[in-house]
Amino acid sequence: MSESVGYPPRRNVPAARRVHSRTYRVSARVLLWTPIALTVAGVVLGLGLFAAADADPTHNSSALGYLGLVVWGALAVLSPVLLGSFIAGLVMQLRSRRDAARHRVPLRRPTQP
Repeated sequence: MSESVGYPPRRNVPAARRVHSRTYRVSARVLLWTPIALTVAGVVLGLGLFAAADADPTHNSSALGYLGLVVWGALAVLSPVLLGSFIAGLVMQLRSRRDAARHRVPLRRPTQP
């Protein structure tokens, strides 16, 4: 058989510049900060409900403590989804920053005569 069968040899062509759109960067921030905000809000809400249930035991406020447990249970159940969203947003943001830094043109200072 002949050596020329198959694909032609590849040329040394530089890779195309990957440009991430504004939508990509915004969705990276949303995916990164939404789980953080939901987790902080859930922990604060749960602690607030526990404190309210503990502050006044005479007026059937134990339901607030159970509601706090429900909030923390929801956080425990949703933690894989929140963690996955956080990791995806972090990877997207790191990619966009790395590509922006790689293709950034350095500023040239004027030389002194």
